[in-house]
Amino acid sequence: MRTLLRCGAVALLIALSVTSRRALAEEPPATAPAPPAPAAATAAPAPAPPSSNGLIAPSTPITLPSIPGDTGHFEFGSYGRVVIASDGRGGTGRDANVVSYGDRIDEDSYGEVELRREDRFSPSISTKVVWTLGFFPPFFHFSGDETQAIVIRNLYAQANYDDLTLWVGSRMYRGDDIYLLDWWPLDNQNTVGGGAGYKFHWKTDETSVAAHVGMQRLDSTYQYEQIAAPIPNILATQAGPGAENVTVLDRPRTIETLKLTHLFKHPNPAQKDGFKFVLYGEAQEISAGVYTDTTVNPPVQTALPADSGWLVGTELAYWTGERDTFVQLFFRHAEGIAAYDPLAVPLTFANDRTTRGSSETLLALGGNYEAGAFGLLVGAYLRSFRDGDPSPTTSQKYDEGIFAVRPQLFIGEHWGVALEGAFEAKRYAVLDPNTDQPLVASEWRAGLMPFFSPSGRGSYKRPQLRLIYALTARNSATRELYPAQDVFSQRPVEQFIGMGVEWWFNSSSYP
Repeated sequence: MRTLLRCGAVALLIALSVTSRRALAEEPPATAPAPPAPAAATAAPAPAPPSSNGLIAPSTPITLPSIPGDTGHFEFGSYGRVVIASDGRGGTGRDANVVSYGDRIDEDSYGEVELRREDRFSPSISTKVVWTLGFFPPFFHFSGDETQAIVIRNLYAQANYDDLTLWVGSRMYRGDDIYLLDWWPLDNQNTVGGGAGYKFHWKTDETSVAAHVGMQRLDSTYQYEQIAAPIPNILATQAGPGAENVTVLDRPRTIETLKLTHLFKHPNPAQKDGFKFVLYGEAQEISAGVYTDTTVNPPVQTALPADSGWLVGTELAYWTGERDTFVQLFFRHAEGIAAYDPLAVPLTFANDRTTRGSSETLLALGGNYEAGAFGLLVGAYLRSFRDGDPSPTTSQKYDEGIFAVRPQLFIGEHWGVALEGAFEAKRYAVLDPNTDQPLVASEWRAGLMPFFSPSGRGSYKRPQLRLIYALTARNSATRELYPAQDVFSQRPVEQFIGMGVEWWFNSSSYP
């Protein structure tokens, strides 16, 4: 029944979108858009997204005819990728990255469908209501389980009054990403909350200010716990007193963000190049609570103290306005609980059981260059992470980094071939038993991807259908990170041989 309801929800999304479009206009469907021109990022995990770098020229917007008495219309959008691969030894291909944010050549399948209602009530006032479902692997074909993992990625309403924006709901709230690493280095929130933003227009430039506050809570005893408790005698049934689940630990993480974005545009309208500057900050808090261990008798209670953290960062970017060419540089530093991904639970703590002393420092680079029949995507970062544990030797103190490039040769307007090369390494504050030196896991990666691009040549043209061959050569320290029974601990070289497709169009999650 649950599966039928989920399938019915997806079918309803598509049916409403198609019905609305037919009722409003008989026009062909929109082509997959490239990411838009620079703008203050106020919207949009995990996982596996198209580039939302905000540095690429927009496609032609869809204009629907006005209908008397009708204020707006429905829109349908989607992001998706499906990948199938072999390891060349009879097994399935799998992700072989060793760093936290590796290159995406061997990433998993993932998909999103979005239904959006857009209305304009006056020249100054407009709204949109967004509902986005995410589909996570493994798909039915690789599990036999009909209860596909479907989650709500967006469920929010946004209202605009001239240059003022207000929104409330569940939202992927993101800035710019590095496409080659499938990663948002500066701001990437998944919360239930709300926000506001305002745009200031100057002679040629534009400044945007956006603020947001939201909450998230993981189904983990670090943040949430329920225990069985007897029902009061006054409510007991004739069959006996019985019991019900009672929430004894409830401490969501609260996140506040503030973002300033300034666009420097050329005073000559004929010049398409420009600069983008972003200043970003966030604060995070989690309240105190008590964890009850019911596996022992009598139960043992452990106090969990309140915790907090902060993060500051910046982005500098330059775009040429020609052929999706741009470069972007990110920096951020975080302390306390903000050094941890909001969707992750800290594994180690300071002596007072907080994340005090934890820190993260990050420098990242992304970009794309296109000229003639040549294209080049770049993604790289250096990251230092330290936990709050006073012990100097722990796997939760490490430095890591990656440098990845994807040169591409476009053959005609619709065909091409891409090469990919990457080096990644992670240095832990633990000793390698084989060398008696700090353990440094590293690997070289190389890939070959012939592709067909129906919408034309370009690094960000989608859909794209591709063949994939990737080779990963890992050192002995990398193999030590896997259990002895895992083939990754036994093989120095790994293959990934497969095919894939990726698309995005008309999605508010990846503007």
